[in-house]
Amino acid sequence: MISITDGELLLGGKPIFSNLSWRIDRGKRIGLVGPNGAGKTSLLRVLAGEYPLEKGIVEKSRGLRIGYLPQDCAELPRQRVGEILWQAFEPLNAMEREIHTLLDTIQTAENGSPAHDKALHRYAELQEEFHQRGGYQRESEAKKIMLGLGFQHADWDRPAAEFSGGWRMRILLARLLLEKSDILLLDEPTNHLDPESLAWFEQYLLGTESGLVIVSHDRYFLDRIVTQIAEIERGRFRLYPGHYSQYRIQKQAIREQLMAQKQHQDREIAHLERFIERFKAKNTKASQAQSRIKRLEKIERIEIETEAKTVTIPLPPTPRSGREVLMLDRLGHCYGEVRALHPFSAVIHRGGRVAVWGPNGAGKTTLLSLMAKILEPTEGSVQWGYNTHIAYFSQHHAELQDSQQSVLEELSAVAPAEMQARLRDVLAAFLFQGDDVFKPVSVLSGGEKSRLALAKLLVRPVNVLIMDEPLNHLDIATVETLEETLKTFAGTIVFVSHDRFFADRLATQIWEMQAGRVTIFQGNFQDYDYAKRLQVSAAPAAPPPAGQGTGDPPSSTREQRKEQRRREAEARNHLNALRRKQEKECAAIEEKIHAAEAEIQALETQLSSGEFVRDENKMAELSRRYKQAIKLRDRLYEKWEELVDALECGVQGG
Repeated sequence: MISITDGELLLGGKPIFSNLSWRIDRGKRIGLVGPNGAGKTSLLRVLAGEYPLEKGIVEKSRGLRIGYLPQDCAELPRQRVGEILWQAFEPLNAMEREIHTLLDTIQTAENGSPAHDKALHRYAELQEEFHQRGGYQRESEAKKIMLGLGFQHADWDRPAAEFSGGWRMRILLARLLLEKSDILLLDEPTNHLDPESLAWFEQYLLGTESGLVIVSHDRYFLDRIVTQIAEIERGRFRLYPGHYSQYRIQKQAIREQLMAQKQHQDREIAHLERFIERFKAKNTKASQAQSRIKRLEKIERIEIETEAKTVTIPLPPTPRSGREVLMLDRLGHCYGEVRALHPFSAVIHRGGRVAVWGPNGAGKTTLLSLMAKILEPTEGSVQWGYNTHIAYFSQHHAELQDSQQSVLEELSAVAPAEMQARLRDVLAAFLFQGDDVFKPVSVLSGGEKSRLALAKLLVRPVNVLIMDEPLNHLDIATVETLEETLKTFAGTIVFVSHDRFFADRLATQIWEMQAGRVTIFQGNFQDYDYAKRLQVSAAPAAPPPAGQGTGDPPSSTREQRKEQRRREAEARNHLNALRRKQEKECAAIEEKIHAAEAEIQALETQLSSGEFVRDENKMAELSRRYKQAIKLRDRLYEKWEELVDALECGVQGG
């Protein structure tokens, strides 16, 4: 157990939190959330013992083992991966060394002597304890966790220095899990995990008995793992039962309840103030007025903090591209003798939103680099359609490394004239506020450069966005702002992200990559996940053992066939329901198109009649409405084309 009582923390003289009381028990799974700069990492460091409190007490149970994974990669010893993981077993390693020392004593001491008997007795005790605590399973356990986090068997003997920063974080995480701490403090543990290792990690955490305090911007991960949310925001700390999505619902409900209470209180205060103002000077009412003054002074005013609204980032007008935006014809790529992308063909249509999904090393970045023509393919071709204007977001942002311009100047240099007045709004959405916009780009951290590169991507008048891991270094609030913005973007999007929530809200297709091979799934992440589970459940059963009879099928086989038919029927029902939904949407949009065209025709009649030719204001109003109606009709046609394409694909697939 760890507990904080009346805790207060200052950093640089700035209060991070005060009067904070919190208890964390073994077995609790807590998500720690809040905006960037709220103090989440600082609070973890207090719990880990790295930061002292200004005021208050931190208490820990005797013998409590705490494991802490920082967000930034700490220095690793210059050792092989296996040697670093072996350090997690230090109590067992010390026990093993003592066992060897005792064995030497037993072999050298005279049989039956006090030294021999004492060593023999201690040796038997230690051997039993060593066995009970899993001393003989150390290497197999270490390799199991190492493989679960995406390493290969051969990596056991590789120097840690050969790995990138993300893989070094995985080494630290593996060692931490092997230590079997009572409480685990994890700061953004999923940042460097691909879907396969993340799925393994989730299962591991669901099975552990350790207490967990997790800072993460992965909402899907928080929904899967935690059973309580701790929110720190503007120095205030509050606990909510349930996972992240339940916390959002509760927070909104509490806010609405407070607003209702405040409205009631405001009415009461206004009534009291009116009575006091009206009768305080009248002798006959003076005592009643004084009574109400005292009552007014005792009222504890309800304060409601300004809600962080879900906003969208202002975007420039999107140029209209042709219907076929990108054509890939037998596209493949090799790095020397190494095959990075197996040849495949695909077409992305206007308005499509493609999530490229797969483990690290599957070829996702290579595919996006080929699309953006950063790389020249060794096989096949990449052809962009009519009037496509492309913006590419890389993970590395090399163009920002040496810039001496300020943040605002860097953004202004790529923004069109109509966006210049709104650049501060864009930068604020990406957490550049106040004097931050005048910082030289060269002094920004890696995360700040990433956010600036993303802002530069969005202020340009383009109709195709190619984004490789755009969510790194963004907190949940900024990710949600970006989601809302991209949902309004009228162009085409191709993106790589490990954020399942983001892919679910944005994608219309999932391109799964495995070892350089691409498989295309229609729909968002939930549709993809459902299709993958169907594939697993529909996989053929293992063949019967050799020599088994081939007469009437056993009852277990009949049950398997019955279950298979049930799953197939379930899949058909799901697809039929999806098709009916699309048909209904299509019919609704057709009605809107008819209404828009009727309005356009009526406005054209008015504009051509000459009736308002002398009334400039009326003509301007009619022209504005006419342009809006044209834009609305065009957007409706785009949506209608997407739905018709999806319906046609469904018919062909069936």
